[in-house]
Amino acid sequence: MAEPATPLLREVQQLLGAGELLATQSAVDRALATASPAAEVHLAAGLVAQRRRLFPLAKHHFDAAGDDVALALAPGPFVETVFRTDPERGLALTRQWLDDTSRSLGARTWHTILRYVFAHGDTGLRHAVHERLVASYRGNEAHWPEGAAEIEWLERWRRADRHATAPAPGTRVPFAVMDYVQPGKAKTSQNIGDQVQTLASLGHVVRRQDLRFHGDPDIVGFAEEMQTRVRPELRLSGEAADVELYRVDRDASTFQEFPEGTWMLEFGWHAHDLAGTGVWDFPLHQNLRPIFVSFHCNKRGLLTPESLEYLRAHGPVGCRDWTTVDLLLSLDVPAFFSGCLTTTVSTVFPELAARPEPATVYVDAVRNPVPAGHDNVKQSYRGVKARTFVGNMRAAVDLLEWYRTAHTHVVTKRLHCYLPATSLGLDVDFEPANYADVRFNGLYPLDHDGFEAIRSGMIARLEPVLGAIFAGRDAEDVYALWRETVAGEVEVARARHTASTPLPALPRDPAALAAPAAVRAEPMTDVVDVVLLPRREELAHVGEVVRALDAAAGHPLRVWIVGAGLQKIQLPEVSAGTRVLRVPSRPLDLDVVGITRGQRPHLALLPDLLPDVGRAVVVPVDSVVVGDLADLAAVDLGDHAVAARHTSAADPSGFGLLYRAARRLDDAPVKAYDFYRRIHARHEFDFNAFDTGVMVLDLARLRAEGFSATALTAMREFRIDSREALHLHVGPHRTELDPAWDHVPTRDVPMADARLVHWADATKPWGDDYVAQQELWHDRAEEAPVAAAS
Repeated sequence: MAEPATPLLREVQQLLGAGELLATQSAVDRALATASPAAEVHLAAGLVAQRRRLFPLAKHHFDAAGDDVALALAPGPFVETVFRTDPERGLALTRQWLDDTSRSLGARTWHTILRYVFAHGDTGLRHAVHERLVASYRGNEAHWPEGAAEIEWLERWRRADRHATAPAPGTRVPFAVMDYVQPGKAKTSQNIGDQVQTLASLGHVVRRQDLRFHGDPDIVGFAEEMQTRVRPELRLSGEAADVELYRVDRDASTFQEFPEGTWMLEFGWHAHDLAGTGVWDFPLHQNLRPIFVSFHCNKRGLLTPESLEYLRAHGPVGCRDWTTVDLLLSLDVPAFFSGCLTTTVSTVFPELAARPEPATVYVDAVRNPVPAGHDNVKQSYRGVKARTFVGNMRAAVDLLEWYRTAHTHVVTKRLHCYLPATSLGLDVDFEPANYADVRFNGLYPLDHDGFEAIRSGMIARLEPVLGAIFAGRDAEDVYALWRETVAGEVEVARARHTASTPLPALPRDPAALAAPAAVRAEPMTDVVDVVLLPRREELAHVGEVVRALDAAAGHPLRVWIVGAGLQKIQLPEVSAGTRVLRVPSRPLDLDVVGITRGQRPHLALLPDLLPDVGRAVVVPVDSVVVGDLADLAAVDLGDHAVAARHTSAADPSGFGLLYRAARRLDDAPVKAYDFYRRIHARHEFDFNAFDTGVMVLDLARLRAEGFSATALTAMREFRIDSREALHLHVGPHRTELDPAWDHVPTRDVPMADARLVHWADATKPWGDDYVAQQELWHDRAEEAPVAAAS
């Protein structure tokens, strides 16, 4: 970012640099509260919103500051925000900036623009921006010390066209092997374990002793060397063919040249977006013919409708883990569990004449301290990016040779150390940062038979399809053979995916569990039922909210305060049309069903705690109602039991919310893996998460659906909380609530007609730090005479 021009901008930059997001938000909120905030105030607010990944809010503030101000003082955040919210506008502005030769943007800014043009722009625009980047850097090197390395990195893509076709290699079979570089240097893999995957994949090719390789001399030389290393028992002969080898960048293949009909094994974790833009270079280059095996994905940005059609057309997809299998099956993509290619890396490592003396190597060990006298070897390091493809491939071979010739035991967090080292016969303690990671579902724990099943299965399924490829059979025949070869595995996966395996029943029915705390409702005409679910730290402010609700009421209200510690609440006097009832959770015997109070079961039990209530509005304590709650209560739910707004948080993924819950099962990964399967069996990937602070609930319908029982069962079995249980139950099947009924001023674009203001972040309107629109809280929630609760 350019040097800030005002004290506020300097303060914001310092706080953001220190990671103090809440303090920074408070500072800009206070500045925005003035009658007519200056442009630099909006600019500061835009910077904070962009750092929080709240791009629509950032756009609002940058627009208010003005394009010229934002581009001059915060070019990087401004460019990112424009492209994240409106790529077409970003491209139009780029063309304007190119045409305006009087404007000096600086090389660093042009570099940011180029990253997004890679993702969104056409070839001509990309080349023009690239040329401007290089020209802007010349003579201004001191302004961007890292610029030389970045510009040098981009040289290989400087004049590349997308989906370019290379000359056909005559009668040779074109075949591509995987590499991991891309235009985004920061997004290029520096984990040598990726090259170990490629080495394992190449082993299935070089088994064929009669293949003759052509192409880049270095790649050919390496392939021929590996051909000589194949274990004798795995060598295949009698299938002579000429093969033209190509290198394919997994994350940027469309910027390369390939002949039509180039085959490849497509595998690995597609985690890296293109140059950090939130856009994936997928589907692959149009001239590639992928065989999907050992594939992992969990990014909603990658799984676009176009990508799903691509996967269906080239499937079935062999998946490295069961979670990816379930994810793809939920999207009607044929898939099966193949396990990881690295289990077969032993193909190019002949048996040693003698085992080394007992010795242990620690590789990226994180769970326990590395003993004195041992190094913690790194498999991920910057030098990987600096080497050539073949240089990295040789480094991968050397690393694995060192493991097996100097050690007998490995302790590692790396999947691509654990599996290849096991393949080479070492004893391995796999100690990842989190055993419940989605990537390990099916790969941990693995006994000897389980590992051998993956290894032998990989060899068996790839042998016929690669034979057909190198025999020169056409694409239709090869894919038909692939489908035939893995058909049984796909059926096994589908049966597992849809298997009905009920969780153990609760020892007590939710209605019976809730009965000691349940409160019967006296009949009231035209009443709006409002539920408050206060947290412990909010108890002191419940009275203020009740008073504000009563003051804003246009209809009779029945306010239900549900939870723990309710005896501490002091309630104000309310009008004759409002009833306030406490529903204390103390009588609930949660131990009998294995639920803790920390899981906040009140929401899950709400249908049974309020047995006479049909429809209820849930309102958070940290909010002020401006509109008539009767209007909110009357929202048309259609065929759903829940109305809520899409999440105001930066991450919209409902599956992401549930995945994070599963990761808490680090000490029980098998339970986590079962939870992943159930999530995908219940819902199609991916749905938008929703805010549970403000909701309209059809409690009668939730009772009929057995929500309390299913929610409590999942909470007990998988240790999730009631918010997560509601997401699991509802998924995408809810009514979208107008955000005016759940406006979060620290996350949302300002709204003049908000009907409920909700302070969902950690800074609350009753606290010492300023927060946006806290005056509304103080105006609407003034102290009032305290009365006994009814």
